[in-house]
Amino acid sequence: MKNRRLVLCMSVKTGIACLLASIYTSCSVKTDSAFPAPVAPIGTEHWTYNEEISDEFEGTSLDTTKWFDHNPTWIGRQPSLFLRENVRVENGQLILSGKREQVLNAPEGYHTFTSAAVQSKKKVLYGFFEIKCRPMDSALSSAFWLYVQDSIKQEEIDIFEICGRHDSLPNYPKTYFATSHYIIKTHDLQINDHVEFMSEIPWAERSFVAGLKWTRDELVWYVDGKEIRRRKNDFWHSPETINFDSEAFPSWWGLPSDTDNGGEFQIEYFRYWSEDKPEKEHSIFMNDMK
Repeated sequence: MKNRRLVLCMSVKTGIACLLASIYTSCSVKTDSAFPAPVAPIGTEHWTYNEEISDEFEGTSLDTTKWFDHNPTWIGRQPSLFLRENVRVENGQLILSGKREQVLNAPEGYHTFTSAAVQSKKKVLYGFFEIKCRPMDSALSSAFWLYVQDSIKQEEIDIFEICGRHDSLPNYPKTYFATSHYIIKTHDLQINDHVEFMSEIPWAERSFVAGLKWTRDELVWYVDGKEIRRRKNDFWHSPETINFDSEAFPSWWGLPSDTDNGGEFQIEYFRYWSEDKPEKEHSIFMNDMK
């Protein structure tokens, strides 16, 4: 059970303070009569919590009205193969596993490792996105990202990509890669830029809160409420899917070492707020992906 925080309300008419929860240090954020919807971390004036998209992962299985337990258009970065059985919900967390294992009759090019992917069934345009998580202690990545592509373009916002463990590159496990990609397939246009935010200890050794503010004007990345990157929104104006996954990166930081057998990417919650705008500028929610 996630921790609760003290919620104290004062009635203006009666002047009577009411205690709505037991005293704890942090907020579970339930949306029943006892616990209000969570407050947007960057302020409350122009943001509305969206329960249809958000997920506290409190059940015993993945909510398939919101999520695919795989990536519908991709089976993983070789040699790691996405497996549905590597996705589970337990103890109030979404858990994506990466494993050193061989899969019988795996597609050509896939061997040695299996990993996991979860993708939203709806696409969203703009908003504030936040998870509380702990990356896996492995060179199989832990990632939280937004994505869409069609025959003309590819848009991607990587809220983070993390290499949780690396035996020969000690700075990689301490690096938080916050990246933006935009590709026009019919022209020679590619935007691939990122910021490397460093931690004193490997990211896999602690839990943290990762956030992204995505508006018509700008993209802003946050870690534990601290802004770590800001850029003008030149290109990212299409509804995108929400993704959590783990991948092998043989051409980036290399495959896991012989002593690295994988791990678990643990996500305590995913929360989404839409920005209050005139109707024509509201966040766009698309039909379930086919």
